[in-house]
Amino acid sequence: MMRSLFSGVSGLKVHQTRMDVIGNNIANINTIGYKSSRTTFSDMLSQLASSAAAPTDSRGGVNAKQIGLGVDVESIDIIFTDSSPQQTGKNTDLALSGNGLFVLKNGNQSFYTRNGAFMFDENGYYVMPGNGLRVQGWNATDGVINTNGTAEDIIVPVGKTMEATSTTAIDYTGNLNKESLLIESISYTTATGGNADLVRTANEAGTTTSINVDGTNVIAATLTMRDGSTVHVTSGYYEVGRSVPITTLATIYDSLGGTHQVTVLIDKDAYTEDADANTEATETATGYVFVDTDGSTHAVTTNANTDDAGNTTYTYTYTNAAGTEVTDNDTSNLTVAYDNRWRVYLAPEAGAQGPAGTTFTNTIDSTESDGTTMNAVMNSGAVSYLYFDTMGKFVTNGRDENAQITFNYGNGNGADSNTGVIDFSGMTQYANATTSYPITNGNAAGILQSLAIDGNGIISGTYTNGLVQQEAQIAVAQFNNSSGLTRNGTTIFTESNNSGPANVKTISDFGMSVISSALEMSNVDLATEFSDMIVTQRGFQANSKVTTVSDEMLETLVNMKR
Repeated sequence: MMRSLFSGVSGLKVHQTRMDVIGNNIANINTIGYKSSRTTFSDMLSQLASSAAAPTDSRGGVNAKQIGLGVDVESIDIIFTDSSPQQTGKNTDLALSGNGLFVLKNGNQSFYTRNGAFMFDENGYYVMPGNGLRVQGWNATDGVINTNGTAEDIIVPVGKTMEATSTTAIDYTGNLNKESLLIESISYTTATGGNADLVRTANEAGTTTSINVDGTNVIAATLTMRDGSTVHVTSGYYEVGRSVPITTLATIYDSLGGTHQVTVLIDKDAYTEDADANTEATETATGYVFVDTDGSTHAVTTNANTDDAGNTTYTYTYTNAAGTEVTDNDTSNLTVAYDNRWRVYLAPEAGAQGPAGTTFTNTIDSTESDGTTMNAVMNSGAVSYLYFDTMGKFVTNGRDENAQITFNYGNGNGADSNTGVIDFSGMTQYANATTSYPITNGNAAGILQSLAIDGNGIISGTYTNGLVQQEAQIAVAQFNNSSGLTRNGTTIFTESNNSGPANVKTISDFGMSVISSALEMSNVDLATEFSDMIVTQRGFQANSKVTTVSDEMLETLVNMKR
C-alpha cells in the first residue's frame, strides 16, 4: 500500500477533529463563561530512506532522505481570555475579570468555573442553580471577615437578624470656632410666679453670672457678648465668661435596641490658671503662652532633667519683660493663659443649676414597639475639658481627653449599665464655623433586607435598622496552567495533572475584579471560527484528493497485470 494513502487518511482525521472543535465553539457562542478551544497539528514520524552522510575530503555531505507518514493532533488548547460582561439586573449574578475562576464545592470535591450565574437557595447557600454546587468564600462573624482561614460554603440565611447592641462610645468630628464670642453679661425675664434665684447664680454684687432658662422660673434671657452684640434665648444654660453653648444630639441605644437622645453641650472660655496650680500644664508647655506678672507674654521651653536618683524635674526657659532669657525652676510668677479650652457637659435637667464641675443626670423615657417602657439614665460625672494647641490641633497634655458618661438602662430585664466614652480627639479648633458631628456605636435590632456585592467580591447586607454589614467574601482560584484544566460539562472545570494545584485567595489579592448584576459571555470569536472553518474545509478537501489520487495509482498498478 502507498504511504501517501495513509498520509491522506491522517489528514482527513485531524481536519475532522479540528472541525469538531470549531463546531463545539460555535455551538457555545452564547454559553455563559464558556472558554473557546483551538486545535494545533504536528507531523507524524518520518520513514528514513537513507541516512545522512558526513562530507569527506573529496566529496560533500549528503542529507538524509525521509518520507513523512502523515499528520497528528498536537494539542487542543483552552483559550482563557476575558470576554465582555452583559448586564442582567440580577444582583447575585457575577462577571469575573482577570486570570482566575470561581470556586465551587460538592462536599470535599472542588470545581471551578467562570459562569457566575449564582443565586441563594432555600437554606441561604450561595449556589450555582444548574447543578447545586456551592460557591466558596469566607463568611463574616458579626460583620468581620477573616480571609486567613480555609474557604467554606457561603451562606446568608433568609431573614437573618442583627442583634441590638448598646452604645459604648460617642465620637465627635468637626471644628470648634476659635473666634467664638464670650458672654459679657446676662439679663433675664422671670416667669409669672417663678423664682429666678432657683435657676441662676450671682456674684457678691448680685450680678448674674449664670442662668438656666427653664421656662418655669425664667422664660427668656438676653446675652450681651463681649463685642457688644446681643443674643436672645428662650431655653438652655448660659454662663458669663463662656461662649453660647453648642448643642449636639447623639442617638444612643440600650441593649434591647431602644433609642434615646443624649444632649451634649460644648462651650468655650478665656481661662487662666496659675502655673504652680497645674504643673501638668507647665511640664508640657510647648505651644502655650506664659504671661509674666507685668502682663507681657513669653514663649516657654520646658526642659526635663533626671537626677541621680532617677527623679524627673523641670526647668522653664523664657524671656522676661526686660528682654533677658531666664531659666528657673520657680514658676510662681507665671500664669498659663489658655485661649483654647472648651468645656463638655450634659444638658442639666429643667430647673437644675449650671455645671460648675457638678454632676448632671438626664433621665429619658422611651416606649418600644412592644409597649415596654425604657428608662435611660445618663450620668455625666464631673465636667470635662478639651484643649487645643496653637495650631488648632487636639492635645491631651496629660489631662482627661474624653468625657465619661455612664449609661444606665432600665429595660424590664434588670439594670443594664455600661460606661460610654465621648471622644473629641477628631475635633479641631480653627477660626472657621463650628461643625460638630457625633457618631455613636450601638444599634437597634434589624432584619436582613437586601444584599449587594462589590468589586472585591464582598457581600454586604442592608438591614431594616438602616445599617449595612459585611456578610461574606467570595473566593477565587488561580492556576499555573489554566489551559490544563479538565472540562466537566456545565461550564465547570476540575484540576488535572498539568494544571497545577488551585491557589485560593480573594479577588483583590490577585488584582482581579468582579461586576455584580452581570455575566461574562462566551469568548468565542465568530469571525475567527468561520475563517478557521474555511481553512479546515480546504485542508480536508486537499487530503481527500491525496486519498483519491493514491487510490487511482493503486488501481493503475493492479491493471498492469491485465
